[in-house]
Amino acid sequence: MRVFDIQHIKGLEFEAVFFIGVDGLARRLKELFPRYLYVGVTRAATYLGVTCEGRLPAILEPLRPQFSDRVDWRS
Repeated sequence: MRVFDIQHIKGLEFEAVFFIGVDGLARRLKELFPRYLYVGVTRAATYLGVTCEGRLPAILEPLRPQFSDRVDWRS
């Protein structure tokens, strides 16, 4: 397994991509978050994993129905 920072994956494809603490990333990098999200999401060939410690970022709300219903979505 190899772990890459989002800044270093442009042009690559991976079987699985994980965003860990996506809400924190959205808070810390408000200006860059949409770009990082796009790059990360488009690198996943089969599986996309997203974790969120608090509230789901607004930009991801339209995708909520696509996420697993086994997750505890805290408001």
